[in-house]
Amino acid sequence: MSDKYAKSFVMYKPRRSGDGSASQWSIASNRECMFLEMSNQTGKDKNGNATFAWADKIIFKLGEGDIGELLAVIAGVKRGVGPLDTNKGKHKGLFHTNDKGNSVLYFARDQNTNCLNIFLSTKKGDEKTIAKHTITDGEACVLGTLLRRAIEIMYKWD
Repeated sequence: MSDKYAKSFVMYKPRRSGDGSASQWSIASNRECMFLEMSNQTGKDKNGNATFAWADKIIFKLGEGDIGELLAVIAGVKRGVGPLDTNKGKHKGLFHTNDKGNSVLYFARDQNTNCLNIFLSTKKGDEKTIAKHTITDGEACVLGTLLRRAIEIMYKWD
C-alpha cells in the first residue's frame, strides 16, 4: 500500500468458543484493486486477548465488479453477491480461480435476522480454509465508505 492509503479497515470477531475470525480490507499499493484478507482465531495471548493466524490468512482480490457487488448488498439493492440461484433462493457468491486454487466469497444479508454475513472459502489442492463472521450495521457503513472510495481511487477520480 502507498503511504497515502496505508490504513486498512480491520474487523476482529473473536468468540469465546475460539472459532472467531477477522477480516482486513485494504486498497492495493498500485491502487488498481482492493484486497480482503481473512484470518481465523487461534487462541489467546498472555493477557487473555484473542489471537489470529494472520500468517495463514486467506487473500481475495477485489476488482471493480466485486466491489460493486459488495456495495449493492450494503445499500440493500440485493441480498447477496453474485448471481441468484433461483432453485436454492440464494446468491452463489463471487468465484475466483488461479493457478494455486480457487476461492468463493459469500457476502449476504441473513433472511431471518437481516444481519450481514461474510464467508470466504479457499481451496488449494486438497487443503480447504474457511473464515467467516458477521458485520454490524456500523461496520457496514464504514466498509461501504471504503469501498466507494476505492472505486474513486481505482478510476483516479480523486
